[in-house]
Amino acid sequence: MTPPRESPFADRRVLVLGNGDRAAALVDSLAADGIEATRAESTPEALATLDAVEVALLVVIDGIEGRPADVFGAAARRGHQLPGVFVGSKARQLPPGVEQAPAGADAAAAVIRQRLLAASAADAEPAVEHDPLAAYGDTVSHELRNHLSAARLAVDSLEGPTVEQARNALDRLEGLAREAEAIAGGDIEPNEQVSLATVGEDAAGRVRAPEASIRVGADGTVRADPELLTLLLENLIRNSAEHGGEGVTVRVIDTDAGFAVVDDGPGFGDADPFEWGYSTDDGQGAGLGIVQRIADAHGWEIRAANDDGARVELET
Repeated sequence: MTPPRESPFADRRVLVLGNGDRAAALVDSLAADGIEATRAESTPEALATLDAVEVALLVVIDGIEGRPADVFGAAARRGHQLPGVFVGSKARQLPPGVEQAPAGADAAAAVIRQRLLAASAADAEPAVEHDPLAAYGDTVSHELRNHLSAARLAVDSLEGPTVEQARNALDRLEGLAREAEAIAGGDIEPNEQVSLATVGEDAAGRVRAPEASIRVGADGTVRADPELLTLLLENLIRNSAEHGGEGVTVRVIDTDAGFAVVDDGPGFGDADPFEWGYSTDDGQGAGLGIVQRIADAHGWEIRAANDDGARVELET
């Protein structure tokens, strides 16, 4: 008699943070798939559960008090470096390693199953030494998942302006793929004079930061890869907008030696802000690592300083 095959979900507990019927429905849907799920109704309860039992995946359902990113950040600070899923219909800025899932219980459960199966496959692979390039790949994978989630949410209706939203998300996916290939392979030829005003506006348009004021005052040009320069500015602007506090002003300006991104927020801490994993609050510390890699690939000097806020200068 053939012994029963062990479930790929065995010993892979899922922690679901959420309250109300949606959380209960998701737990029931996971249980139907043979996935053990523990439910917490508050962030402190979820963190206590993480400290007490082994958890393979943290799931946060929209509607909790506070930002979803804060929950994942708090878990990481307590030493719980585990993948996550955010369940909600509204696109959110999420840390690397966290994927957004549609709001329906069955659709969210399908995403959770995929993440658990991927973790099972990863456990069977030999471990590799961590390095910045691998971290960059993880970050790009995170961005791709976020934009794919935006496309899925838009395509659910397939009518009106959401169709254009889906097209825009897919266009961005193609751009991210090109950027990742260029940086990972070192295939960068900065042979084009690029307008800082143009790429600065493009970069600012990618950052969702209604509480920040973003001003592109640079009007010079630099020899660069335009897509990668846009990505560099996007990450600098997003870093200032997310960590500069409510009402922060972020500016892209010309300098005598190149250009800079400055803000009037609290500035950087004492550590090297370009080190992978550095963050002043709940972030995962990947954005400025990407900036450093792009600058190095162009042969630019990059410096960070505290000057009535954060200031990042690039000497081109």
